[in-house]
Amino acid sequence: MSLVPLSFGAARNPPLVLVHDISGSPFPYVPFASHSSLSQYTIYGISALSESESPQEFAYPSLTAWAEAYAALVESELREELKADRRVFLGGWSLGGLLAAEIARIFAQRPEKQIEVLGLVLVDTYAPWHELLRTGPRGLEGAPTEIESAYFTPREMARILDVLSSSNRTSWPGMDHTGCSAWLITPSVAGANGLEEWFPDEQHIRRIGRGKANHFSMMKGEFIEEIIKGVHDAVEEILQR
Repeated sequence: MSLVPLSFGAARNPPLVLVHDISGSPFPYVPFASHSSLSQYTIYGISALSESESPQEFAYPSLTAWAEAYAALVESELREELKADRRVFLGGWSLGGLLAAEIARIFAQRPEKQIEVLGLVLVDTYAPWHELLRTGPRGLEGAPTEIESAYFTPREMARILDVLSSSNRTSWPGMDHTGCSAWLITPSVAGANGLEEWFPDEQHIRRIGRGKANHFSMMKGEFIEEIIKGVHDAVEEILQR
């Protein structure tokens, strides 16, 4: 695993750490790093592998165990940068949002509070118990062809979906105890992807795509502009509080 610097912004702003999706790669966040609206923020992507690692079998028994490893990675890699200001934003697309929420909860529950998560930005993240994630390997139908050559093999992705589909309200407490506010950016025309308990109204939901985007197409082409604007608006509003 590794923390990949995607862009460097103003030192006065907390960095934005984005967790990979089910592919294991931070590549979908490259457009975030080159967009002018986020140029004031240093952006990191969490990758399931480092440059020197070969694909490995998925070995985490739960979201929490996986997030613990990533929380330790963020603490280790950003220790020096966060000495003066220990605040960060966390977020991620799809699975990345679930892991980001779990990482935030881990940081919030540590007594030393070495890292403070200001806010979460979830990009079309679904609750683990949502029907979309209970279809096993079929949950990957509609994925772009490049996902097949990502850091996780299709077999490993299927194992990840098994871990997600076995989760429930007890094993994944949603946004509870994360110590911060959360935003959801989604092409869904209604509802909150099974996260209605934490997004009961439209206040922190940004709907994009005008009903034309789907889960896999939203991270490219015309829709990426709307997503980046949603991320920008979310972090700016959180900072102004």
